[in-house]
Amino acid sequence: MNFKKLFSKDLIVVALFVSILAIIIVPLPKGMLDFFLVISLSLSLLILLISLYIQKPSDLTTFPTIILILALFRLSLNIATTRSILSEGHNGPEAVSSIIAAFGEFVVGGNMVIGIIVFVILVLINFMVVTKGATRVAEVTARFTLDSMPGKQMAIDADLNAGFIDDKQAQQRRKSLISEANFYGAMDGSSKFVKGDAVAGIIITMVNLIGGLLIGLFQHDMTVAQSGEIYTILTIGDGLVAQLPALILSTATAIIITRSNMDEDKFASQAVNQLIKDSKSLFLVGIGMILFGFIPGFPTGILLVMGSLMMFIGYVINMIEAEKDNAITRFFKPQAQKVKMDENVSTLKDKKKSMAVPDEGKSIETIMKLEVLELKLGIRLLQLVQGNSELLDKIKAIRKTIASELGFVIPQIRISDDSNLAANEYQLYLKRIPLVKGKVEVDKLLAMGGLTNEKLEGLKVKEPVFNLDATWIASTLKEEALMKGFTVVDAPTIISTHISEIIKKHAEDIITRQDIVDIIDRLKKDFPIVIEEAMKVTSYGSLLKVCRDLLHEKIPIIDMLTIIEAVADIAEFTKAPEVLLEHVRAKLYRLITQKFKDTDGVLHIITIKPELEEQFIGKIQEHHGVSQLMLSIAEINNLVTKTKKLLDSIEVKGFSKITMVVDPILRKRISEIYEKFGLQVSVLSHAELDSKANFAIEGTLEF
Repeated sequence: MNFKKLFSKDLIVVALFVSILAIIIVPLPKGMLDFFLVISLSLSLLILLISLYIQKPSDLTTFPTIILILALFRLSLNIATTRSILSEGHNGPEAVSSIIAAFGEFVVGGNMVIGIIVFVILVLINFMVVTKGATRVAEVTARFTLDSMPGKQMAIDADLNAGFIDDKQAQQRRKSLISEANFYGAMDGSSKFVKGDAVAGIIITMVNLIGGLLIGLFQHDMTVAQSGEIYTILTIGDGLVAQLPALILSTATAIIITRSNMDEDKFASQAVNQLIKDSKSLFLVGIGMILFGFIPGFPTGILLVMGSLMMFIGYVINMIEAEKDNAITRFFKPQAQKVKMDENVSTLKDKKKSMAVPDEGKSIETIMKLEVLELKLGIRLLQLVQGNSELLDKIKAIRKTIASELGFVIPQIRISDDSNLAANEYQLYLKRIPLVKGKVEVDKLLAMGGLTNEKLEGLKVKEPVFNLDATWIASTLKEEALMKGFTVVDAPTIISTHISEIIKKHAEDIITRQDIVDIIDRLKKDFPIVIEEAMKVTSYGSLLKVCRDLLHEKIPIIDMLTIIEAVADIAEFTKAPEVLLEHVRAKLYRLITQKFKDTDGVLHIITIKPELEEQFIGKIQEHHGVSQLMLSIAEINNLVTKTKKLLDSIEVKGFSKITMVVDPILRKRISEIYEKFGLQVSVLSHAELDSKANFAIEGTLEF
């Protein structure tokens, strides 16, 4: 048996609870009772000293439970002392407890009246001043702490989105915030223990006094004077022994609750430093004490000594602040002086050099760190990311929206300032490469659209997101603009919308192999067999290539389970990226069909004349494992020109979405041609159409 593990710290708490039960049930002899009374007093003093020396209140998270345990321990001692007083009190105070007798006779001089008065004063101080004040402070602190939690959590999220802290730091701060809230909530409840303990002490003292008088008169045939003297001294002694630890614990509770959780130093050191911080105040107090000393009737000597001491302390602090070097300052700062005298020039140089190395390394590491997405702001736009920032909230919402729309979580967007930008400019970077730049007015609103011939007074500009005609107007004109049919947005909305659109456009460049790993790890929890079997025949690289191709053609990867299964099905036979892509797209036919439906729920499509399609298929050639559509320049020109003319003729019908449907072999090649020449038309294959969907052929391409 390992006795070291058996007699651990946990055993102390267990022994204390067992002692509480034993004290209540078993009659204690005099020596044992004194032992437990000393423990009660010692524990109270220990808690008081700990409350002075801890750095923050929340560092002592077990304090509410400790209050409960000590209150129970002290109340159990009250039961034991009551039993001993009533059963052994007739034999004299020394027969009950040496400590109770000492408090009853020595502390209050054996005088019943003095004892009662001292006891009443202690009770009043404990109950009316310390406990009542601590209870009220605990209630207010708990309420304010809980009310401020949403704001503090938003501040953590803002710092995280801005790049000031990383995920681990944010998690640690959230954990600390929750711990703080739980601590003050528990302190609000535990302060009631202290209050109840004080009330119980008063009632127990009254019961002991009355019960002792009755027992002395009727059971031991004492006179009223004898019974009153013995039991009053014992009861008052017991009350003082109980109330003194209670007062100490109440004081410790009040110190803990009234302290700020933002303190960076111990209370004792902090209190002294703050009190003697100002040398002028000490000088003035010293002069005041000396002047009081010359008033007739006042103790001149004591006041002069105290005034001189205050002025001397103020003088020493003033010299230390002025960094004067003399015997007095060297006495109060011996270590600092020793360092100055002992360290030579070479040692200081070596020390500075060794300290500079980590800083330099850290600086280089910071510079070299690759931020996938970074938003840089001009100096005037920095106010948009301060405090409870609307822009930061919108950027946070962007990550959630894109995750739900595209199927993967984008990296955190680091926000920083850039002196090279104009005051009202912002710029979005992707892997340190600038993507877009925009300009907004912080104190104005942007009005877009509006009814025909309606105009607004303001600065005419091009809206940065969609390059639409817009006007920067004063905020006072918002209602007028809305009445005229304009869409009115503020600067944070413009920036966040711009960021969102650019991220969607460049999603294929943002997603990484790590994102694929994270997605698969999440799926593995719910579909372990599927993922295990799939990853035997495919790789993260193949899945990444497929996902990038899908995102490139604006197909979300929300249904990642289907994508993985589709890749796994075909990966056993071929690793060709194009084949994998077309197979996956065929499996996602419902999603693709739904995405390209028009607002009327109909899939409006155009086709290629079968003869022309067969001609294109015949011109597909394979070079080094990659198939290409070998069209001449004239054929490509005809394809693009005729397609654009066909789309223009269909556009007048008012359709918002037109899709071309071709053979699966041709889909990707024709799509690439259209993309190269800037033709905005989605190209699908026959395999990607949902047979249950409503679709209409709006035209056929031929030339």
